[in-house]
Amino acid sequence: MLAAPPIIFLLLGVILWACLRSSGAIMRLVGKGGIEAISRLMGFLLVCMGVQFIINGVLEIISTWHP
Repeated sequence: MLAAPPIIFLLLGVILWACLRSSGAIMRLVGKGGIEAISRLMGFLLVCMGVQFIINGVLEIISTWHP
C-alpha cells in the first residue's frame, strides 16, 4: 500500500487539470445562472462546515471543563 498515495495524488492532479482545462466549455454549458447557483451552493456548504467546526470545538471545550 506504499504506492497508493502517489497514485491517488497523480490521479487527482489529472482530474483537476482536466476540469480546469475544460472550464470554458463547462461555463458555456451551465451559463451565468448556473455558475451563480453553484457558487451559492458552495458558499452554503462552506458556511455549514464552519458552523460544524465551531459546534465541535465548543462541545470539546465543554466536555473538557465539565467531566
